[in-house]
Amino acid sequence: MRSRKSKWIWGITFLLVLIISIFIYLFRETILIKAGNFMAPAGDYEADAVILEGAEFISTGAVTSGMNLLSSGKVKRIIIVLQDIAPAHRPYGINGNYPDVVGQKLKTVGLHEKEFKILVVPVRKPITLREAEFVLKDLSGEKIHSAILLSQGFHTRRSYLAYQYIGKPLQIQILPHACFSNYPLNEWWTHESGVRDFATECLKLAYYLAGGYIPFKFSY
Repeated sequence: MRSRKSKWIWGITFLLVLIISIFIYLFRETILIKAGNFMAPAGDYEADAVILEGAEFISTGAVTSGMNLLSSGKVKRIIIVLQDIAPAHRPYGINGNYPDVVGQKLKTVGLHEKEFKILVVPVRKPITLREAEFVLKDLSGEKIHSAILLSQGFHTRRSYLAYQYIGKPLQIQILPHACFSNYPLNEWWTHESGVRDFATECLKLAYYLAGGYIPFKFSY
């Protein structure tokens, strides 16, 4: 009797797994697109400022996107975030202080000093959360109440949640906008770097949530 019942359970389990597998296969592209959009939220916003997330350096594409938002009147200022690194760790051929180089370049393309700000943040773990604390504390003193957060690819979800968590008590609204330079969002799974980036950022997001760096109520 138990053997027959066990066979029924295994049979039903196998059938459910088969149905789910078929469903995922048939709608795999739609599922992958939705997963990508979740990890890389974006929208058409207006705000007081745009925050351009960089690392040791900032990409030309990110700066161009920020300047486009400024010229279209959707933001009033550009905030460029750079990580503070030792000069010996910079790529060979970069002369002078990199943040100063960026500032001078922005001026040569026509931006006034009041239209942009460069923040050099200390590198402390967890890096994204500490960055958000540093940046938003600085901006809260300048009466900025809303900011578009422009991040690279699938890093956007974790960055957005960290900034949103820190920004809420400071009454700063964060509006996420992902940008992609190496592959298109709607085909990310067809590129090796896209699959790697997606998997890596999913793991890092899980780490932030499991470690309590971002409360679960801010995880959507």
